[in-house]
Amino acid sequence: MSAQTTPQSPRRALNELPLLASAPVPTEDPGRAPDLSALPTGYTGPHARVAGEDIQPHALTHTPAFWREVDALTARVSAAMVQQSDQTLTMDEASQRELGRSLLESHMLEHQQALAREGQPRWSSGYATELKRAVMAALFGLGRLQPLVDDPQVENVEITGHDQVLVFYADGRREWADPVAESDEQLIEYLRFIAARRGASGERAFTQANPMLSLSLPPDLRLQAAAFITPRPKVVIRKDRLASLDLAGLRDLNELDQVLFDFLTAAVRAHKSVVVSGRGQGSGKSTLLRALIGQMDPWESIVTVETEYELRLDQMPERHYRVTSFQARPGTGEVAAGGGEAGEFTVDEVIYGSLRMNADRVVVGEVRGKEVIGMFKAMQMGNGSFSTIHANSARDVVERLVTCAVEDASVTEAYAYRQVFQHIDLIIFLESSYDPQTRRRYRFISQVLEVTAPDAAASVPYAVNELFMPGPDGRAIPTGVMPTFIDDLVREGFDQTLLTTSGSWGPHPLGERP
Repeated sequence: MSAQTTPQSPRRALNELPLLASAPVPTEDPGRAPDLSALPTGYTGPHARVAGEDIQPHALTHTPAFWREVDALTARVSAAMVQQSDQTLTMDEASQRELGRSLLESHMLEHQQALAREGQPRWSSGYATELKRAVMAALFGLGRLQPLVDDPQVENVEITGHDQVLVFYADGRREWADPVAESDEQLIEYLRFIAARRGASGERAFTQANPMLSLSLPPDLRLQAAAFITPRPKVVIRKDRLASLDLAGLRDLNELDQVLFDFLTAAVRAHKSVVVSGRGQGSGKSTLLRALIGQMDPWESIVTVETEYELRLDQMPERHYRVTSFQARPGTGEVAAGGGEAGEFTVDEVIYGSLRMNADRVVVGEVRGKEVIGMFKAMQMGNGSFSTIHANSARDVVERLVTCAVEDASVTEAYAYRQVFQHIDLIIFLESSYDPQTRRRYRFISQVLEVTAPDAAASVPYAVNELFMPGPDGRAIPTGVMPTFIDDLVREGFDQTLLTTSGSWGPHPLGERP
């Protein structure tokens, strides 16, 4: 670093400056290159060099001093925006960002001028640029996580405490990243700030009374966090990298073949109700569900009901002309007069109200518990509804739905089974394979079942027709069984002879391994 110049005026205490310049930073000194030997060990900021080449700075690899500057600037700009809350409340997001950028530049200029008055070196242009980028990410994005989620190859980020950050890439790589906060407590505060400012449906509490946090963040992120009930804060961020893919795109990726494409397209257009399932997170349920809905007539009126916005059909006006998206609202943790949580608006309540929204189809995004009752109500319309659920197999979906339903003490098993076979037409199950050599993961449809009523002598309270079952490589092929609604599919242009073939899958990317 270049030597500091002699102060031209009496030196003030550092806390009298606009921001605390708590550590030396790269400076600008016209006509002289910075003294790189004075930089901290491991520094990778704007003046770092390797073999004489500039390194592009990465916001996660700056020094603790850099992040102290970021935190101080963030606090000042945030406070300034709060003081203008009457103005910001009426602003859209773009206007709020522009206001934040203007306030930030003003504070940075003020600080730079204070440094000059004290005879201290000014920030370098590169350092100032990185500082501005980091503060804007803290105010309007995910802070120190933003560079990771901006990476198009990142699929998931898993955080345990502030310093254990594991990044999962689309090609199967797993890499550790730098800490995302200076302490676990600071990480929790970051999450609270994100919940208050970035939730797609307004503020969400993250407190001792509400230790679980679920957020859908634009444009394609899902955040799940827990604290207070875990040894250290836990955060999982998932990216929906394939949000724009339609069913033809999934076919091109070998997640289904042409026979399945034709069959499922006809089923959607014949207004059959479908439940999509898969094993664990990341099996592609939401992606397939969104693609199936894309086969509908674009003029059909769609109502989506979710606990967190994930389908984002309202952001696809070129595919769907009439979409109304609802999101259930969690309670505050306080008990209301009726016994529920204060402020809560359940999936069941949303669906009850949505039935008057002139909907052709009602979609319940994901079933994890009692919201299955709402799903049954949506499917009772008879227009063809959609939902997703986690399960271990296609047959297991029925038992999972019934288990979720009886969480409501007023629902009996008999009623739940009856709702399943009366209102669900198809269950689609997704599997995935992992190639240890290429480290790539592949998803594909492995089973398609029709759910029907049991006959009088049946020992179980429902029946299924196995329409597509795993072939030698695990991918779904027709069994030759015709669904009871085959005539409806034929009316939609489906060639029923396709169900007597061996499928039309291309070469399996993993060879013959399932």
